[in-house]
Amino acid sequence: MLFHVAARWPRLATFLAALGALGCAVSAPATAQNPPPNPPATAPAPSGQATDEPATAPAASPAAPAPKPKGQGEDSRLERTRARTPRPNAREAADAPAAREPADPVQEGAIDAPPPITVTPQRLDFGFMLPNTNARGTVTLTNGGTAPVTLLSVTPSCKCTTITDAAGVTIEPGKSFVIETELSGAPMQGMRRSQLKIIAKGYARPINVAVQGEVALPVRAVPAYINLVGERARAGETIIESTDGTPFRVLSVNGKPATIVPQEAPGDVHPRHKLAWSFPEGEAIGDFWIVETDHPSCALVDVRIRNANPIKRPVLRMREYRINAGRIDPVEGVRIEVQSKDATAPFDVVSVKGGVACPVTAELVESHQEDEGMVAVIQLKPLPDARGFFADTLIVGSGGKLQELDLFGTIRPKPEGAAAPAPAAPAAPVTAP
Repeated sequence: MLFHVAARWPRLATFLAALGALGCAVSAPATAQNPPPNPPATAPAPSGQATDEPATAPAASPAAPAPKPKGQGEDSRLERTRARTPRPNAREAADAPAAREPADPVQEGAIDAPPPITVTPQRLDFGFMLPNTNARGTVTLTNGGTAPVTLLSVTPSCKCTTITDAAGVTIEPGKSFVIETELSGAPMQGMRRSQLKIIAKGYARPINVAVQGEVALPVRAVPAYINLVGERARAGETIIESTDGTPFRVLSVNGKPATIVPQEAPGDVHPRHKLAWSFPEGEAIGDFWIVETDHPSCALVDVRIRNANPIKRPVLRMREYRINAGRIDPVEGVRIEVQSKDATAPFDVVSVKGGVACPVTAELVESHQEDEGMVAVIQLKPLPDARGFFADTLIVGSGGKLQELDLFGTIRPKPEGAAAPAPAAPAAPVTAP
């Protein structure tokens, strides 16, 4: 019957044919699943990376950046990689905290008070310390109670401080125990602070003793640095004063005339000077602001500038990365020492980067091993008729590695009637009174 109806109405016949085809497709068993889509010709590179392969090839691992070409004319061993990070807080003399301060021992039934111990002095202040020198002093603990006091621990808060081992020491009533204390200096100028924590058996509260000293040259800067990081003012004033009260003149700042703020007292010889400084926007900023004086024991005062300049990555771990050669005799020159803490071979390369443009030459006198590392003794010899302040880069090498060091000095004869300048790093330690 349907056949006859479909034959009479062609449109209905077309509909019935389509319906029959659909029924066959639904009733037939599935023989295969749809194949997965073809993978893309290239995998996208991770965000922020790129590949060197053509677009049609499968993606490869991101290629390592090509090494930067070395400076023209430089020694191929001289590594000049720089960390593109802002210069950190320039307190290289900053106190290094201990890896982790040990927790106070738990004492059941301890008295909620410090032990009856009198500490002399209550604050161990070493005063001024020359760079790279250690200061030694004593802290005396006296038992003012009626019973023995046993020390559980005496610990410094900073690796820069070493003390006598006092753990387990018992102090009888009326008796004393002396703790030998040594505060290590640093190359850069600034305060060194530490603290001794004294814990006794049966007492819940510790006794804290402050230990401090200021690393300074015979002429110091106040403050010890110029801070230009961030949105800080690019002009200001710095005090330059002698720590021993000796009057002196300011001869230059970075080799140029100094801007001296007038004082009430006439003349240019004073134990204390106020100097103005400014760094206009767009002007290159160096890492040091160096004041030249005629003080008999301190020709140059190097003031660190905190800035955002990239810093050199150390190739050799040095005791210090700037060399203040001070006053250099025009005829005899001066001998300096540099030290590396991880050099495995004697120093065998010494030169100045400025070459003929530098007013001094550098010659390696000898190299030897000491307890704290390899030492190079270097003779700086001025060129004929060279005078005044200079700044350059000293290059030293050991074991195939080269390290750049900031070098500055002033070539001037010793002032008439002046005493011989004090050594930059005397062997005798500073001792607290």
